[in-house]
Amino acid sequence: MAAQGIVFGATGRLYRKLACRAARNVRLVMPDCPIDLYTDEPPEDAVFDRVFRVSADGPRPKMEALIRSRFERTLYLDCDAVVVNDVSDIFAMLERFDIVGAHEQYGSSQVTLQKVMRDLPTAFRQINGGVLGVRRSAETTAFLERWGAEFRSRKLRFDQPLLREMLWESDLRLGVLPPEYNQMHFPFVRAASAQMMAPRILHITTLHTNERHAEPADQPFNPADYMPAPARDRFNELLRSDRTLNAPAAELRGERLRRIPLLRRIAQNLKRLVS
Repeated sequence: MAAQGIVFGATGRLYRKLACRAARNVRLVMPDCPIDLYTDEPPEDAVFDRVFRVSADGPRPKMEALIRSRFERTLYLDCDAVVVNDVSDIFAMLERFDIVGAHEQYGSSQVTLQKVMRDLPTAFRQINGGVLGVRRSAETTAFLERWGAEFRSRKLRFDQPLLREMLWESDLRLGVLPPEYNQMHFPFVRAASAQMMAPRILHITTLHTNERHAEPADQPFNPADYMPAPARDRFNELLRSDRTLNAPAAELRGERLRRIPLLRRIAQNLKRLVS
């Protein structure tokens, strides 16, 4: 069994293509890190070291990917989690903690406030399930299996409320990542000072809202295409000022004027509808 690596879980054509793109972003900053995909229809894409087919009656591919992972220390990433700096230090955290993840940034959202079985203190925030590290053990495997089983039996739509309550009850050691490891709210980037870290992972939830974001599947995401210009420019400044970065990533390129012109974008969408 390999020591550490990253896994994606993706079912359906859109999510498979998003996973291919997101994996290429990992390759840009962590070229030697093993990356596996758990999916319903294996793509022919060399970006993944290994591809595994998920069971048709299993829980969410996320849970199955974490349970079946071939790594002792696994980092699961959603298909809309775009890695922009090296996150190998998450694996170092998994030498001490059983599970690591970042707080859900939208603490007053309906999903975050959802209760499954019991009320919990507001200060015990949900852990976002899109960036989740797990150290393999009998205890973590049992935890993940129960998470999947409860999710299915209760016919839940969202897995994070259940995860929060299970972590509250559990004796597993939980390590909480800084928000830079799962940055979802770009205004936070724009407001960051030079004393703050540059984001490591941009969790861009709009990526799975439109098929056009999945193309071209053989190219990584350009985060500049999805960030407002002030946030993009501040990110580039943080790359230069962040003392914690050993090997800073390349600056994000792109401006709004470089995006696909409106008329061309409309034509492309019409072409997809006709085809």
